[in-house]
Amino acid sequence: MMLTRLLLGLALAMAASILTATPAMVTAPHASADNCSQTKPPLDAASKQVDRGDMLWVSHTGAVGVTTPAGTGVVQVDNAGPIPLQALLIDAEQNAMRQLIVSNGRGAHLYLVSGCDITTVIDPQGAPFLFDLENLRGNGTGIGCLDIGAGPHLVGLQATLGPTGWTVRRTQIDFAGATATPGRSDTVPAASAQDPAVTQAQTISCRELTITKDGVQQP
Repeated sequence: MMLTRLLLGLALAMAASILTATPAMVTAPHASADNCSQTKPPLDAASKQVDRGDMLWVSHTGAVGVTTPAGTGVVQVDNAGPIPLQALLIDAEQNAMRQLIVSNGRGAHLYLVSGCDITTVIDPQGAPFLFDLENLRGNGTGIGCLDIGAGPHLVGLQATLGPTGWTVRRTQIDFAGATATPGRSDTVPAASAQDPAVTQAQTISCRELTITKDGVQQP
């Protein structure tokens, strides 16, 4: 009888501890930085099929998107100027991390694209990284993809007419995650305004791709 009472007491104690114990914490999975959705491009969007069968598109409201089999990533790009937005998707370093360049004619925004995830590139101060396209800030007239000594990279280009003729300054863009920093640079001479080095430095291109031929313009 005593043994039965002892066993019963132990059972009741165990049940009470289960009922009053603090519930176990279940850690939710970390939210993905992926901003993909299953939305389709707007019907009014201009679009073009790009590498890997993905679709690059721009709507009349300034939404710029990349649609892949996994979904769609979208960024909204403000444009108060009279020139329509143009977008070009490239792989500057040929390492499968693609860059999305969105130009309003005066400057260009830069994004990283992984699948359908689009991430805004920032400068070391934390502000959105912007390319100068008309020397408005005195540091650029175009964008290209070149090897200036450290393998293929995205480069900022600046064509300048000086006392002795044309020169093109080429500045490599280095990435640390989504932070971009101007890296090594050099300056090459050019014979005239028609020199390919100058004309290339006055547009946006990446090897055989150009924003005029291979990009998408806002309707």
